[in-house]
Amino acid sequence: MSDKADTGTSKALAIIEPDPTGPAGPSKPPREPRLTRETIGVIAGAAGVLAVCLIATALVANGESASSGDRTCLGPQMTVAVAPEVATVVGNILEDAGCGQFEVEAAKTDKVLQPLALDGDLPDVWIPDSSLWLDRIDPAVEPVTLRASMASSPVVLVSGDGLARTSFAEAFAEDDLLMGDPQRMMSALGTAVASRGKPQSEAKLAPYAERIASGEEGAGPTDSGRLAELQTVMSGVTATSEQQWSTYAPSLKATAPKEGTVVLDYPVLITADPSRRNSIAASITSFARVLDSGAADTALTQAGFRTSGAGKPAPNVGAYTLVDPATVAKTASEWNARLRPTRAIAVMDVSGSMAWPSAPDSATTRLRLTQEAASEAVSLLPGGAAIGLWAFSEKTEGTLGADHKVLVPTRQLATKDQRAQLTAEIAGLTARTGGGTSLHDTALAAYQAAVAAYDPLASNDVLLFTDGTNDDPDSIDVAELVRQLEAASDPRRPVRVLGIGITADADLGTLQAIADATGGAAYVAERPEDVGQVLREALEQR
Repeated sequence: MSDKADTGTSKALAIIEPDPTGPAGPSKPPREPRLTRETIGVIAGAAGVLAVCLIATALVANGESASSGDRTCLGPQMTVAVAPEVATVVGNILEDAGCGQFEVEAAKTDKVLQPLALDGDLPDVWIPDSSLWLDRIDPAVEPVTLRASMASSPVVLVSGDGLARTSFAEAFAEDDLLMGDPQRMMSALGTAVASRGKPQSEAKLAPYAERIASGEEGAGPTDSGRLAELQTVMSGVTATSEQQWSTYAPSLKATAPKEGTVVLDYPVLITADPSRRNSIAASITSFARVLDSGAADTALTQAGFRTSGAGKPAPNVGAYTLVDPATVAKTASEWNARLRPTRAIAVMDVSGSMAWPSAPDSATTRLRLTQEAASEAVSLLPGGAAIGLWAFSEKTEGTLGADHKVLVPTRQLATKDQRAQLTAEIAGLTARTGGGTSLHDTALAAYQAAVAAYDPLASNDVLLFTDGTNDDPDSIDVAELVRQLEAASDPRRPVRVLGIGITADADLGTLQAIADATGGAAYVAERPEDVGQVLREALEQR
């Protein structure tokens, strides 16, 4: 956020005026249409039958909403995944409306984002806490926006000592500032937005970034967890959604930060496969009608959310200043890149030449230096990184059992014993040396495995260590390797091969061809003692 924004006069900020009648004023404001004709047009382009049903729903929304008793809730079974904090109230709204065909489940964001990116099994409808989550991935099938916002909740500052903190600047001055994980909780993003361009504030958040990247359980506590801590110690300050404060800690002091804040907007998205959307059109119509009812607004407001029909919850922080959405989106992208974990298969050459001295008259082998570099990386990478280990050489039956062998499956380093297993297996590579270099077949197999196990919320790589040229007479040649790598690639599952050549004997031409086919890079440590530095450079290219 710029210094200009701090003054409260920036054009990037839009003031939202308080309701002059308060949350329970004498007259009910006119209901705003929830399903606009523009939304219907988008849906019409996605599914004709669905559009017809939703146009009828939009007409209801533009007039007086019918009560739940006026109509029957029609349509087949339909699954609805909802942000955990709103799942119970959505389920109750549907149950009270007599809509028994809806299966509502609380779903954390990453549980939907991953199949959404990979064309996996998805709920028919998804209600996350923020529309910004869709910027994290490239969906295999673009969701249809049924409603831009079911409800909203601004991010507010909450203090445990009874004294109001009216700005993020005051919050950053606190020694006991508590922060959530902005990669998994949009409520934590307000703090990150406020730190942009301010070195002291960014430095304040650096330890949080390190803890979150560690992958350790509890490294990024939830809103309710942080509020519970404030209530226990009666000190400290944190940023949470107004709804979470109103629900879990209304006795604590909460204020809207004067620099501007992030707002959770709870969009309603149709994520059903396009082939299914027409068949559940009647259910979607019923679902939309129920959400557009006054009863739904009342229930959501009573649960701590703001709605266009029922206004603000009690308690609330009143009017707030909205940060420019482009700034919020940019900050979310920056933190995603900053905290995006590594997911990699380390593929280690154990052919006979790796047991050669690293230099004339040296007692240290090429493999030994490579082992030291790999072990150092395993010890230094954060717990959120997921690392697996393969070994390869040509015709080493009885040692590997094939051209390559999976020694340690790819799992997060924070997983119990994963670091220890990797360290032990890396050390044990010395006993596996022998045979030729089965480079081509192994590179293809590792790439195919990484694509199959792709994590859309991580940086996916294959780290290929070798000191030689492929000398497996039964393997594919370079041209066929490149062709098969390109055939195995998937734009929705980008995996890079980072080739690391050990000494000038390594086949840089082949490593470069592999890298070019996968969007990766090739490096050569001409001096074996430089392997560690080369590996660090490779891992930094994210």
